[in-house]
Amino acid sequence: MQTSKKLLHVTLCVLLPLLSFAFSPLKKGDPTWIRREYREAYFPKDKFLVGFQVAENTTVELKEENLKNLKQLAQNELAESVSVRIESVSKLDIGSASGASYENFKQNSTSFSNVSLSGVKVETHYDEKKLILYVFAYVNIKELLQSNRTRISTYIEKIKSTKQQAENNISAGNSALAKKALRRVLPTFREIEELYSVSITLGDKVGLDYEEFLLLETEVSQLMAQLNNREIASVNELANEISSTLSDQIKVSNQGLLLENFTFEDTKMGSKFSRKLNQLLELSLSAEGMFKVTNSESPSNKYVITGTIWENEGQLSVISILRDIATKSIIGSSESKISIEALNNLSYKPQNLQQAMMVQQQFSSDVIENSGLSLEVITNKGNNSPIFAMGDIMSLYVKANRPCKVRFIYHMADGTKVLLLDNYTIGQHQVNQMVKVSQEFQCYPPFGIETLQAFAKTGGNFEPLNTTNQQGYVFINDDIETINAKNRKVIIENSEIEGANEVAFAEKRVLITTLPAN
Repeated sequence: MQTSKKLLHVTLCVLLPLLSFAFSPLKKGDPTWIRREYREAYFPKDKFLVGFQVAENTTVELKEENLKNLKQLAQNELAESVSVRIESVSKLDIGSASGASYENFKQNSTSFSNVSLSGVKVETHYDEKKLILYVFAYVNIKELLQSNRTRISTYIEKIKSTKQQAENNISAGNSALAKKALRRVLPTFREIEELYSVSITLGDKVGLDYEEFLLLETEVSQLMAQLNNREIASVNELANEISSTLSDQIKVSNQGLLLENFTFEDTKMGSKFSRKLNQLLELSLSAEGMFKVTNSESPSNKYVITGTIWENEGQLSVISILRDIATKSIIGSSESKISIEALNNLSYKPQNLQQAMMVQQQFSSDVIENSGLSLEVITNKGNNSPIFAMGDIMSLYVKANRPCKVRFIYHMADGTKVLLLDNYTIGQHQVNQMVKVSQEFQCYPPFGIETLQAFAKTGGNFEPLNTTNQQGYVFINDDIETINAKNRKVIIENSEIEGANEVAFAEKRVLITTLPAN
């Protein structure tokens, strides 16, 4: 027995120095989390959501501004990682969680891009000698899930109480008050759905009786239909209904609002109906005096509206979500129904839907997470399902938090792949700025759903693609699988900057709907 104990002691003494040696040395005073190996050891992915950002050449004068920017980027990274996971949750995962059907989950989770997460902690470090600013954001998944359960329970009671209050108002003959109360509780349904989606995606069974929740939602919808006592007869009436509902939920005046195109089901794809609804909704929201509506990114925007369109037995269910951009919290929502006949043959599905969905599945396979390099790609009509018509000019803007190379690939509706720009350089002087790409592009046939795919990496150029030059365009001969494999290679490159070798790669995709002029 003594020999065994002695052998165990010797083994541990040998292992501990080896484990210590595996971690790169830190400069005195540096927090451990600035190095990838320490973050992976102390904040493992099964227990934490993490976001990490670095800003080089940060002088004392730039420190506060860069700090604010990096904190937002790190928290966006957290939210985006959850949104990506929500999209990838399988039917099997949903079937084993709280009895929710996959179709219900899908409908209730597709608008949840940039979800709001509770319990986010942020740590910062500034290296005065090297002028490097580090920001690390993280969430303890166990604590997040417990918070979600508590919030869901509270929200359910709020809905039940509001429903009972509305029923009492109806009995007392005060239908207007009942209608306002029910409208104001609609965002709470969206909050529950978001919390539920996040929790299931992170592996929690939540404890919500989902069938009971759906029944409660149905009962509230029936009460609303009873109070409205009419059917929406046109797209114009639909826009007015959405605007009126939101005006009962939030009281603001002349605030900047980004209005995004409503998309078909879980495809994130637009249509002629999307374009028409967006145009009418812009007029209706502006007439209310609540918002200054834009269709593109702007620092003046305080709120954003997203929406989805669902087909069901001759009707379309149109769901909108109004968010506070700064907090990402849901502050408004509507759900309206319109018969397909009332659209007067206005198409509500993307033109090349089946083919486009197959292409998107190819994009989604073998995806790797962005490795700390923050990349934004925006068109002059936004980056969430923008719509371009025949003759429209598309301008591109790109923003990165590190010097890098960017490759832009455009996948046309007929499957043709064009290399728009290769190894486009974001220099140190352009970091954290929205840079307009010099080239512009004009919309022309074929029409349908198209995809702008952008890859960014630090260090050297991308691996060359197999291309053919023809009529002034660079056509890509490689298939999507090969394109992804070549562009998603993450090579750790030597650098004197601690943390720099892990900020290596980012990918963004923008789904673009192209339509005839009319």
